[in-house]
Amino acid sequence: MFVQFTLDSPLLDRAVSAVPDISLDIEKLDSSPTVPLRVVFWARSESFDEFEDALALDSTVEEYTVLATEHSKRLYSVVVPEHVPCVELYARSVDLHGVVIGASCNSAGWTMEMLFPDRDAFSSFRHACEEADLSVTVGSIHSGQVDRTTADADLTPPQREILSRAVEVGYFDIPRETTLRGLGDEVGVSGQAASERLRRGMETLVRESLTDHLDHEE
Repeated sequence: MFVQFTLDSPLLDRAVSAVPDISLDIEKLDSSPTVPLRVVFWARSESFDEFEDALALDSTVEEYTVLATEHSKRLYSVVVPEHVPCVELYARSVDLHGVVIGASCNSAGWTMEMLFPDRDAFSSFRHACEEADLSVTVGSIHSGQVDRTTADADLTPPQREILSRAVEVGYFDIPRETTLRGLGDEVGVSGQAASERLRRGMETLVRESLTDHLDHEE
């Protein structure tokens, strides 16, 4: 079941609020026995110095590292301290077999796209968010039985190629075995191009593999 929703998470709120034009595209979320939660994201802005000053003061950031710079965007890795609610919520989503397939953040807040096995799993995740005093506003839910195969999906050849390679090289594994940059190298494109192809391909698969019924929840 595919769910798109907004979440009023405090994660990175101070840093994002300091730079109104900034937008974040999440590349990956993961954790380890010594790292409660790591968030890797591309930031697009004209004011990176101001953003990094705010990152240093943001209580939801334990430490950050700049991994790459490309034109008007930078790739950051942020370690989130254990006390931040999203740490427990990420662990809960994994327990429920939830998968984050897209996430972004800007001055308006967080937008998430996730897959869950069924409505009960998503309801449990939503309940956990509410217990943490975080509001979830569902934009759309696609649910139902699979009625066509992946081969039937209207994927472009580049989308089919990158989805196949993503599976082969472990991009969807937990933890991931490669990054978007690494995946792009596999097919001869940039990390940004890989991200765009992958997301478009995944959206096509989700929309075409599930029933066409669209449920809205308030």
